[in-house]
Amino acid sequence: MLSTPNSDSGGARLRAKRLDGKCAVITGAAGGIARASAVSFAREGAAVVVTDIESGGIRQTAAAIKDAGGCVQAVVADVTSRPDVDKLFSEAVDFMGGVDILVTCAGGYHAYANFEDIREDDWDRVIALNLKSVYLCCRAAIPFMKKKGWGRIINLGSLAGRSTSAGSSPAHYAAAKAGVAMLTQYIAKDAAPYGITANTIAPGTTLTERVEKLLTPEKRKKFTDMCPLGHLAQPQEIADVITFFASDESRYITGATIDVNGGRLMLV
Repeated sequence: MLSTPNSDSGGARLRAKRLDGKCAVITGAAGGIARASAVSFAREGAAVVVTDIESGGIRQTAAAIKDAGGCVQAVVADVTSRPDVDKLFSEAVDFMGGVDILVTCAGGYHAYANFEDIREDDWDRVIALNLKSVYLCCRAAIPFMKKKGWGRIINLGSLAGRSTSAGSSPAHYAAAKAGVAMLTQYIAKDAAPYGITANTIAPGTTLTERVEKLLTPEKRKKFTDMCPLGHLAQPQEIADVITFFASDESRYITGATIDVNGGRLMLV
Protein backbone atom coordinates (compact mmCIF):
# COMPACT_ATOMS: atom_id res chain seq x y z
CA MET A 1 0.00 0.00 0.00
CA LEU A 2 1.22 3.50 -0.73
CA SER A 3 0.68 7.15 0.04
CA THR A 4 0.00 9.46 -2.88
CA PRO A 5 2.01 12.68 -3.16
CA ASN A 6 0.04 15.84 -2.43
CA SER A 7 2.64 18.57 -2.24
CA ASP A 8 5.28 20.10 -4.43
CA SER A 9 8.92 18.96 -4.26
CA GLY A 10 9.75 21.61 -1.66
CA GLY A 11 7.02 20.33 0.65
CA ALA A 12 4.93 23.49 0.48
CA ARG A 13 1.38 22.71 -0.49
CA LEU A 14 0.36 25.05 -3.30
CA ARG A 15 -3.26 24.00 -3.80
CA ALA A 16 -5.55 21.10 -3.14
CA LYS A 17 -5.34 18.70 -6.03
CA ARG A 18 -8.69 17.42 -7.25
CA LEU A 19 -7.82 13.73 -6.83
CA ASP A 20 -5.60 13.83 -3.75
CA GLY A 21 -5.51 10.44 -2.08
CA LYS A 22 -7.73 8.75 -4.67
CA CYS A 23 -6.97 5.38 -6.23
CA ALA A 24 -7.78 4.86 -9.90
CA VAL A 25 -7.84 1.94 -12.33
CA ILE A 26 -7.73 2.83 -16.03
CA THR A 27 -8.16 0.20 -18.75
CA GLY A 28 -6.94 0.35 -22.34
CA ALA A 29 -4.06 2.47 -21.11
CA ALA A 30 -1.41 1.65 -23.70
CA GLY A 31 -2.02 5.05 -25.29
CA GLY A 32 -4.58 7.56 -26.49
CA ILE A 33 -7.34 8.88 -24.25
CA ALA A 34 -6.52 6.46 -21.43
CA ARG A 35 -2.85 7.48 -21.29
CA ALA A 36 -3.75 11.18 -21.30
CA SER A 37 -6.30 10.55 -18.52
CA ALA A 38 -3.82 8.56 -16.44
CA VAL A 39 -1.23 11.33 -16.59
CA SER A 40 -3.88 13.94 -15.73
CA PHE A 41 -5.01 11.86 -12.75
CA ALA A 42 -1.44 11.60 -11.50
CA ARG A 43 -0.96 15.35 -11.78
CA GLU A 44 -4.13 15.78 -9.72
CA GLY A 45 -2.77 13.58 -6.94
CA ALA A 46 -4.21 10.12 -7.65
CA ALA A 47 -2.39 6.82 -7.52
CA VAL A 48 -3.05 4.95 -10.76
CA VAL A 49 -3.07 1.35 -11.91
CA VAL A 50 -2.96 1.21 -15.70
CA THR A 51 -3.80 -1.92 -17.64
CA ASP A 52 -3.79 -3.15 -21.20
CA ILE A 53 -3.09 -6.34 -23.07
CA GLU A 54 -0.18 -4.53 -24.74
CA SER A 55 2.71 -4.60 -22.28
CA GLY A 56 4.98 -2.17 -24.13
CA GLY A 57 2.32 0.53 -24.29
CA ILE A 58 1.46 0.45 -20.61
CA ARG A 59 5.13 0.57 -19.69
CA GLN A 60 5.35 3.80 -21.70
CA THR A 61 2.23 5.10 -19.97
CA ALA A 62 3.69 4.22 -16.57
CA ALA A 63 6.90 6.07 -17.47
CA ALA A 64 4.88 9.17 -18.44
CA ILE A 65 3.05 9.05 -15.10
CA LYS A 66 6.33 8.75 -13.18
CA ASP A 67 7.68 11.70 -15.15
CA ALA A 68 4.63 13.66 -13.96
CA GLY A 69 5.51 12.76 -10.35
CA GLY A 70 2.76 10.17 -9.95
CA CYS A 71 2.47 6.77 -8.28
CA VAL A 72 1.70 4.03 -10.79
CA GLN A 73 1.63 0.32 -11.35
CA ALA A 74 1.22 -1.29 -14.78
CA VAL A 75 -0.66 -4.59 -15.02
CA VAL A 76 -0.96 -6.61 -18.21
CA ALA A 77 -4.53 -7.96 -18.42
CA ASP A 78 -7.17 -9.01 -20.91
CA VAL A 79 -10.26 -7.18 -19.65
CA THR A 80 -12.56 -9.52 -21.59
CA SER A 81 -11.45 -12.33 -19.26
CA ARG A 82 -12.98 -12.55 -15.78
CA PRO A 83 -9.92 -14.24 -14.22
CA ASP A 84 -7.69 -11.49 -15.63
CA VAL A 85 -10.05 -8.79 -14.35
CA ASP A 86 -10.23 -10.34 -10.88
CA LYS A 87 -6.43 -10.52 -10.78
CA LEU A 88 -6.18 -6.89 -11.97
CA PHE A 89 -8.33 -5.58 -9.14
CA SER A 90 -6.62 -7.78 -6.58
CA GLU A 91 -3.26 -6.31 -7.60
CA ALA A 92 -4.73 -2.80 -7.68
CA VAL A 93 -6.01 -3.11 -4.12
CA ASP A 94 -2.71 -4.57 -2.93
CA PHE A 95 -0.88 -1.63 -4.49
CA MET A 96 -3.22 1.25 -3.62
CA GLY A 97 -5.29 -0.01 -0.70
CA GLY A 98 -8.58 0.30 -2.56
CA VAL A 99 -10.31 1.52 -5.71
CA ASP A 100 -12.08 4.89 -5.85
CA ILE A 101 -12.17 5.56 -9.60
CA LEU A 102 -12.62 3.31 -12.62
CA VAL A 103 -12.15 4.50 -16.19
CA THR A 104 -12.92 1.92 -18.88
CA CYS A 105 -11.15 2.95 -22.07
CA ALA A 106 -10.42 -0.51 -23.50
CA GLY A 107 -12.15 -0.92 -26.85
CA GLY A 108 -11.97 -0.35 -30.56
CA TYR A 109 -12.18 -2.37 -33.77
CA HIS A 110 -9.73 -3.35 -36.50
CA ALA A 111 -11.39 -2.11 -39.69
CA TYR A 112 -14.62 -0.67 -40.99
CA ALA A 113 -17.07 -3.16 -42.51
CA ASN A 114 -20.65 -2.94 -43.76
CA PHE A 115 -23.11 -4.76 -41.52
CA GLU A 116 -23.63 -7.75 -43.81
CA ASP A 117 -19.86 -8.22 -44.09
CA ILE A 118 -19.25 -8.49 -40.33
CA ARG A 119 -18.20 -12.04 -39.48
CA GLU A 120 -19.70 -13.67 -36.40
CA ASP A 121 -16.31 -14.11 -34.73
CA ASP A 122 -15.49 -10.44 -35.28
CA TRP A 123 -18.90 -9.44 -33.89
CA ASP A 124 -18.20 -11.47 -30.74
CA ARG A 125 -14.70 -10.03 -30.37
CA VAL A 126 -15.80 -6.39 -30.73
CA ILE A 127 -18.77 -6.79 -28.38
CA ALA A 128 -16.53 -8.47 -25.80
CA LEU A 129 -13.82 -5.83 -26.04
CA ASN A 130 -16.15 -2.82 -25.92
CA LEU A 131 -19.07 -4.00 -23.76
CA LYS A 132 -18.29 -7.19 -21.83
CA SER A 133 -15.07 -5.60 -20.58
CA VAL A 134 -17.08 -2.73 -19.06
CA TYR A 135 -19.43 -5.19 -17.34
CA LEU A 136 -16.54 -7.19 -15.90
CA CYS A 137 -14.55 -4.19 -14.68
CA CYS A 138 -17.52 -2.36 -13.14
CA ARG A 139 -18.64 -5.56 -11.44
CA ALA A 140 -15.18 -5.99 -9.94
CA ALA A 141 -14.73 -2.35 -8.89
CA ILE A 142 -18.06 -1.60 -7.22
CA PRO A 143 -17.57 -3.71 -4.05
CA PHE A 144 -14.40 -1.75 -3.22
CA MET A 145 -16.18 1.57 -3.82
CA LYS A 146 -19.08 0.48 -1.59
CA LYS A 147 -16.65 -0.13 1.26
CA LYS A 148 -15.55 3.51 1.04
CA GLY A 149 -19.02 4.94 0.40
CA TRP A 150 -17.60 6.87 -2.56
CA GLY A 151 -16.79 6.06 -6.15
CA ARG A 152 -16.55 7.35 -9.67
CA ILE A 153 -17.13 5.16 -12.73
CA ILE A 154 -16.42 6.72 -16.12
CA ASN A 155 -17.12 4.47 -19.10
CA LEU A 156 -16.01 5.39 -22.59
CA GLY A 157 -18.82 5.42 -25.12
CA SER A 158 -18.66 6.97 -28.56
CA LEU A 159 -20.38 9.29 -30.99
CA ALA A 160 -20.89 6.09 -33.00
CA GLY A 161 -23.21 4.83 -30.26
CA ARG A 162 -25.27 8.03 -30.36
CA SER A 163 -26.15 8.34 -34.05
CA THR A 164 -26.04 6.19 -37.18
CA SER A 165 -25.25 9.37 -39.11
CA ALA A 166 -21.82 9.68 -37.52
CA GLY A 167 -20.53 7.51 -40.37
CA SER A 168 -17.19 6.73 -38.82
CA SER A 169 -17.59 3.27 -37.24
CA PRO A 170 -19.00 -0.19 -38.06
CA ALA A 171 -22.29 -1.51 -36.67
CA HIS A 172 -20.90 -3.90 -34.06
CA TYR A 173 -18.74 -1.18 -32.53
CA ALA A 174 -21.65 1.28 -32.53
CA ALA A 175 -23.97 -1.30 -30.96
CA ALA A 176 -21.45 -2.05 -28.22
CA LYS A 177 -20.97 1.64 -27.41
CA ALA A 178 -24.72 2.23 -27.30
CA GLY A 179 -24.87 -0.69 -24.89
CA VAL A 180 -22.21 0.91 -22.72
CA ALA A 181 -24.39 4.00 -22.23
CA MET A 182 -27.45 2.00 -21.15
CA LEU A 183 -25.40 -0.34 -18.95
CA THR A 184 -23.91 2.72 -17.26
CA GLN A 185 -27.40 4.06 -16.49
CA TYR A 186 -28.32 0.81 -14.75
CA ILE A 187 -25.07 0.85 -12.79
CA ALA A 188 -25.69 4.49 -11.81
CA LYS A 189 -29.17 3.66 -10.51
CA ASP A 190 -28.04 0.64 -8.49
CA ALA A 191 -24.87 2.24 -7.10
CA ALA A 192 -26.23 5.69 -6.20
CA PRO A 193 -27.21 4.78 -2.60
CA TYR A 194 -23.57 3.95 -1.92
CA GLY A 195 -22.15 7.32 -2.97
CA ILE A 196 -21.04 6.03 -6.36
CA THR A 197 -21.68 7.88 -9.60
CA ALA A 198 -21.43 6.36 -13.07
CA ASN A 199 -21.35 8.28 -16.33
CA THR A 200 -20.52 7.74 -19.97
CA ILE A 201 -18.23 9.98 -22.01
CA ALA A 202 -19.04 9.82 -25.74
CA PRO A 203 -16.14 11.27 -27.76
CA GLY A 204 -16.22 12.13 -31.41
CA THR A 205 -13.33 11.16 -33.68
CA THR A 206 -10.22 11.57 -31.55
CA LEU A 207 -6.68 11.55 -32.89
CA THR A 208 -5.33 8.62 -30.91
CA GLU A 209 -2.65 6.37 -32.32
CA ARG A 210 -5.26 3.76 -33.28
CA VAL A 211 -7.53 6.24 -35.05
CA GLU A 212 -4.62 7.88 -36.88
CA LYS A 213 -3.88 4.46 -38.44
CA LEU A 214 -7.49 4.00 -39.54
CA LEU A 215 -8.05 7.48 -40.98
CA THR A 216 -7.40 8.03 -44.66
CA PRO A 217 -6.71 11.65 -45.68
CA GLU A 218 -10.18 11.74 -47.26
CA LYS A 219 -11.92 10.54 -44.10
CA ARG A 220 -9.91 12.90 -41.93
CA LYS A 221 -11.03 15.86 -44.05
CA LYS A 222 -14.62 14.61 -44.13
CA PHE A 223 -14.89 14.22 -40.36
CA THR A 224 -13.14 17.54 -39.75
CA ASP A 225 -15.56 19.29 -42.08
CA MET A 226 -18.48 17.72 -40.15
CA CYS A 227 -17.28 19.25 -36.87
CA PRO A 228 -18.58 22.77 -36.08
CA LEU A 229 -15.46 23.58 -34.04
CA GLY A 230 -13.35 22.81 -37.10
CA HIS A 231 -10.92 20.22 -35.72
CA LEU A 232 -10.84 16.64 -34.53
CA ALA A 233 -10.28 16.05 -30.85
CA GLN A 234 -6.90 15.55 -29.25
CA PRO A 235 -6.79 12.88 -26.50
CA GLN A 236 -6.20 15.52 -23.83
CA GLU A 237 -9.48 17.24 -24.71
CA ILE A 238 -11.33 14.06 -23.76
CA ALA A 239 -9.08 13.37 -20.78
CA ASP A 240 -9.92 16.77 -19.29
CA VAL A 241 -13.61 15.83 -19.19
CA ILE A 242 -12.83 12.42 -17.71
CA THR A 243 -10.76 14.09 -14.98
CA PHE A 244 -13.70 16.34 -14.15
CA PHE A 245 -15.98 13.31 -13.79
CA ALA A 246 -13.45 11.60 -11.53
CA SER A 247 -13.50 14.53 -9.13
CA ASP A 248 -15.96 15.86 -6.55
CA GLU A 249 -16.86 18.63 -8.98
CA SER A 250 -19.14 16.14 -10.75
CA ARG A 251 -20.79 14.88 -7.57
CA TYR A 252 -24.38 15.66 -8.68
CA ILE A 253 -24.11 14.05 -12.12
CA THR A 254 -24.84 10.37 -12.56
CA GLY A 255 -26.36 8.19 -15.27
CA ALA A 256 -25.50 10.77 -17.91
CA THR A 257 -23.92 10.46 -21.33
CA ILE A 258 -21.74 13.50 -22.00
CA ASP A 259 -21.03 14.23 -25.66
CA VAL A 260 -17.53 15.52 -26.33
CA ASN A 261 -17.48 15.88 -30.10
CA GLY A 262 -16.95 19.51 -30.98
CA GLY A 263 -20.66 19.91 -31.75
CA ARG A 264 -20.78 17.21 -34.42
CA LEU A 265 -23.71 15.30 -32.92
CA MET A 266 -26.07 18.26 -33.14
CA LEU A 267 -25.67 18.34 -36.91
CA VAL A 268 -26.33 14.66 -37.64
